[in-house]
Amino acid sequence: MWVTVDGERSLGDAEARLLCRAVGSMLSDFVAVIRNRTYRDQECWLAGIDWFDQWEVEQKVWLLERVATALLTDQPAPKPAAMCEATVDAIFQHVFERVAEELEQDAFQDSEGDDVDREPGTVDHLILAAEQRWSDDVIRALRQQQRRVMKIGRAADQANEWRRLIMQIVDRILGVAAYQTAESYRDQQAAKIALFLSQKGLPADFLTQIPPLLGQRETEACIERLRDLLGQFGH
Repeated sequence: MWVTVDGERSLGDAEARLLCRAVGSMLSDFVAVIRNRTYRDQECWLAGIDWFDQWEVEQKVWLLERVATALLTDQPAPKPAAMCEATVDAIFQHVFERVAEELEQDAFQDSEGDDVDREPGTVDHLILAAEQRWSDDVIRALRQQQRRVMKIGRAADQANEWRRLIMQIVDRILGVAAYQTAESYRDQQAAKIALFLSQKGLPADFLTQIPPLLGQRETEACIERLRDLLGQFGH
């Protein structure tokens, strides 16, 4: 369970589908880094969110499992923590990047006239039809949350509009992310941070909780648990 703007709940079907797809994609990237020693020294995927990017890749896997379990199951909501809020933001940043890639690919294919070579009924046409678009999953999640028909173009120059729509999904789950405001107080008096956390009903260690450093066996177990969880939702 997760404390959302609609109360404590787990995600609905369309929300869960989108989240699972993003978490599964991120997990694949992180596992590649963990298991390939030559690749390990290369830069891991960065969300542009310090409260997520700063951790080791094993810690990121732990965070993904913790957050996904809370959002997808009936287990009690985790103790509020900046690291968990930032992980939700990172997941949906990943969603936006995948949607942006789709928009760019569509624009490129239109300019190259690729559709001319893909007649209905051909293998290429069937493969393209079978691909599940990230943008379609975003629209389904929005429809579920807002209970209204959503329409938006797929031109590359509409990426900012897609970002706005994805942020609407996040806002419905997180509300106002407290970690962003609390972080802005870090360079000020500790009493001001404590007052802010108290006013928001957040624990005193909201900003200081950190994911554990896992050993190899613990990391593998974490990966398998997360894969099993995603598998329950078809991912």
